[in-house]
Amino acid sequence: MSFEILMNGVGDAFSTDHFGTNFLARKQDFVLAVDCPDSYRNALNANDFKHGDGALAVEHIDAMIITHLHGDHVNGLEMVAAYRRFAKGGRLKLYTSPEVAEVLWDRRLAVSLGTLYNGETFETMQLEDFLEMHVMAWDEEISIGPFTIAIRRTLHHIPAMAMRISDGQATLGYSCDTVFDPELIDWLQDSELVLHESTFGVAHTPLYKLLELPEPLREKMLVVHYPDEMIGAEIDGLTLASQGEIYAVGKSD
Repeated sequence: MSFEILMNGVGDAFSTDHFGTNFLARKQDFVLAVDCPDSYRNALNANDFKHGDGALAVEHIDAMIITHLHGDHVNGLEMVAAYRRFAKGGRLKLYTSPEVAEVLWDRRLAVSLGTLYNGETFETMQLEDFLEMHVMAWDEEISIGPFTIAIRRTLHHIPAMAMRISDGQATLGYSCDTVFDPELIDWLQDSELVLHESTFGVAHTPLYKLLELPEPLREKMLVVHYPDEMIGAEIDGLTLASQGEIYAVGKSD
């Protein structure tokens, strides 16, 4: 295969039976994580993805992308950043949109990580103490390890980004959180594998709209970000992504 996708979670924001939707793109030993919901390390531990001679863990992640600031996509970042700094050393490389980068520290992480007690005094911390931040421009592709990433705004409550992840041979398309958007579908459809969300709410995509898509597109699509009510469902014409599964993107080398 060209590269692989490790489905670390497939649930929606209110799921209690699945971890929130997030995945890792892996090519050889390079690991790119996309989103970081609650209980992130627990999810990696439960899924037990193999990496090298052991299990994949937070310290093996080479870079992470945060798509938007809803909690089911970012709540785990605080502890992942702290764990990387204090338990493993070093900073996490983080990539995100200009809108997220502008407020991530002041409105999210600084509340819990902005002041730390060192045993004698209180220290004021900065984003740079925990994260190596990289801003992804909407109109430019960016290289992260062996991958080239293109991003696109979605129609959602807050700024969120769909993406195409390519290693130069094959491409993964990811809708992120979005209303059903035919223009976004057109942007994603040439990918070898497409992950598309479907859950309840006006800012999300109803399942019936995906079922109306052409069969060739549906055959290479996996549904993610779905509610617990859909777990185990057999849907004629669509496949639900399975938590803990590894999916190939592209053909074998």
